[in-house]
Parts: sequence; structure tokens; C-alpha cells
Amino acid sequence: MLTKSNVSSFSLIPVLFVLTLFLLLSALSISVILAGSTVYEKISDNMDNNYDRRVTFSYLTTKIRQNDSAGSIYIEEKYDEINKVNVNMIAIKEVDQFFGDEYVTYIYYYEGYIRELFFELESDGKTVDFELDWGDEIIKAEGFEFQFGDSNNKIEMKLTDSEGKIQSTNVFLRSRG
Repeated sequence: MLTKSNVSSFSLIPVLFVLTLFLLLSALSISVILAGSTVYEKISDNMDNNYDRRVTFSYLTTKIRQNDSAGSIYIEEKYDEINKVNVNMIAIKEVDQFFGDEYVTYIYYYEGYIRELFFELESDGKTVDFELDWGDEIIKAEGFEFQFGDSNNKIEMKLTDSEGKIQSTNVFLRSRG
């Protein structure tokens, strides 16, 4: 029961101490949650970029290996009228088994993307004239380089992703070695 003597001894110091402690713990909890979310975002972004690079290399490697026969994989160069530079392209020639039609797939780097373009070859073995921006975008990148290496029995590919990280792979050709 509250009496006059009990009420007069009531102090705000314990209440303020508990409230201050509660606010301090709340602030610490929020800062830990925010720091954890930032770390999670960075890890998630790194995983996404690694996944994109791995899938891109897997796709390109599979595309090359599916069509690995004598003379079907070579490098072509196309002049870019807009940027006034030559663009190197991996050319992969395919032949339709039923009708004998010939097709070519070009894989190249243009305007921030690795691109792919698929054409039917004309009867003289040439493609129709095309613009480099017609290609389907495979992945956003800062650069993509490739070359034949070791007596032309492998293709060395190097991809620089949108964060500037470089990853490379080699595809060994069975038809040339």
C-alpha cells in the first residue's frame, strides 16, 4: 500500500537508468543489423558476379565444343564504322544435318557487352552485312579478349567484368590437335 512516506522516497534515477540502458541496447542492436545487411549485400553481389562469369564461360565453352570440327571455329574481324575500330569475333560455323544449310555464330565484345549473333551463310559462304549492335547481349562486361594459343589447338579467353575483375579460361580444341 502506498503511504505518504513511500511516495516521497520515489526517485527518477532508477527509471532513467533503465530507459537509458534500453535505448543503448536498441541503438547497438540496430547498428549490428545495419552492418550485417551491408556485409550480406557485398557477399551477395560477389556471388552474383562470380555466377555470371562462370555461366558465361560455361556457355561459351559449350558452344565451342559442340561445333568443334575441322575449320568450323575461327576468328574474324569486322570494322566498326561508328567507333572506327576493328572488332574481333569468334566465328563458329555449323552445318544443318538434314538440309545442309550453313550457319555461323559470332561471339564478340561490343559497347560494354559480350554479344552473340547467329546468321545463315549465303551460298558463297559469306554472311549478310550486319551491324555489331544487332547481337544479343550475353553479359555486361568491361572487356572480353580471346586468341588462339599453342599451335591453334586452344582458345584463350579473358573476361573483365563490370567491377574490373579478370577471369580467364582455355578451351582446348580436339579438331586441331
